[in-house]
Amino acid sequence: MPKTRTPVEVAAEKPFSLIPDERLLAIYAAMLKCRLLGLRATELFQHGKLDGDLHVSSGLEATASAACIDLQQGDTLCIAPGDWLPAFVKGMSVETLFRALAPSSLHQESSAQIEAENKNILLPSAKGESQKIFLARASESLTAKSGAVAVAFIPSGTDSIAQWQKAIQTAGTRRLPIIFVRYSNAGDSLHSGADRKPEALLHGVPTIAVDARDPVAVYRVAYEAIVRARQLRGATLLECLIETAAPPSKEADQSDDGPIATDPVEAMEGYLKSKRITPVIDKQDIIAAFNRDLDLATRFLDK
Repeated sequence: MPKTRTPVEVAAEKPFSLIPDERLLAIYAAMLKCRLLGLRATELFQHGKLDGDLHVSSGLEATASAACIDLQQGDTLCIAPGDWLPAFVKGMSVETLFRALAPSSLHQESSAQIEAENKNILLPSAKGESQKIFLARASESLTAKSGAVAVAFIPSGTDSIAQWQKAIQTAGTRRLPIIFVRYSNAGDSLHSGADRKPEALLHGVPTIAVDARDPVAVYRVAYEAIVRARQLRGATLLECLIETAAPPSKEADQSDDGPIATDPVEAMEGYLKSKRITPVIDKQDIIAAFNRDLDLATRFLDK
């Protein structure tokens, strides 16, 4: 008769992970909901019920979830135009998000602005006012030594760094508690070229390249950057590579058990399976429950 193993013996056989199981599962659940949110927005847009969708956030569930999962109420988040997933992960309600995408006749801009202010989320502004507020919040946190951080998502594109150059320079000079998250394609990466390394400096701010599709790698670098900022040791720029032409970061090397899946949700599912981490709630249960939430949140579109 085979010997019955104790819980301690079973746990000892489980592959080691630096990240607690509960946090990995929280990231996975957030990613899955982000995916469902994007699919519902696309469906409603195609049926003419929304004026916009979430195509800007398509395939970026890993970065949005992993970079924002540890943000607290007092932390400030500045989102990029059209990229609403980070705001959702930080706590913006689904209905408010859909109202922001709805036709003008149903658009309640004030409700989105009020909720955003209550949750310390800065919406994009045409005149760059959000950047000024963002830097002011980070400066206040530094002065008060409150431990609050400020996270800004910078869109991809060759001119995106130019638009944020002053803010990055200020963050580097003053050692502000800021994390910049920039999406990069192979052609506009700060780390592309033979003389580039996975880690470098931009205006005195350390930059780290990481695969935007790899939620575990993104979480590791985001966690370290947030801890660094809370300890008032300065800003960090995370360059999340959409097309990984640049060399992978050390963190990505540590997280991979093999070639990463192209789809970030599948990548996370594969990682959880490799670490023998079983979700507390079944995937289909999460999907069913969140789809009900989406149904309730979008009822106003049928009025």
